[in-house]
Amino acid sequence: MKRLCEFYIRHAGWIGAIFCAVPTLAWFGAMLLWIPFREVYLVRLGLCLVVGCPIAAYLNRYGVNAWLCKHRSQSGPATTVDGMLVGAAIGIGSALFPVLTALISTNHPEAAKTFIIVSYLSVTFVGAIMGAALARIGREYLDRTPTTAP
Repeated sequence: MKRLCEFYIRHAGWIGAIFCAVPTLAWFGAMLLWIPFREVYLVRLGLCLVVGCPIAAYLNRYGVNAWLCKHRSQSGPATTVDGMLVGAAIGIGSALFPVLTALISTNHPEAAKTFIIVSYLSVTFVGAIMGAALARIGREYLDRTPTTAP
């Protein structure tokens, strides 16, 4: 588990980008299956991947570093609640831009607004659960002493 924690810390940016890309690609695939194709879907997909994934990567890296700073500080160790709050912030921050692309050239603005609200609530909840779980694992397996970067 310690190696898995260290892997997550080293690759937090890539993992954050994956947390954005996988739901985006699943959403795009589902739309292709059930809704007649429109060119705007490619614009939405491109914006989500080109803009949303780097934002998610940065936020995940920043959130992991923030939790680690508290964990290794004098006021540490970081708690599971800290992880839950950081995870919720990463979740809503990562979904902030990609979800708004639903408003681009939509024929159903009310449905798009409902989708945005439900998405923000669900990603905040999922992010909080994931952050709490990862913090719980990190508290158990990560050292509190700072490590130097290679």
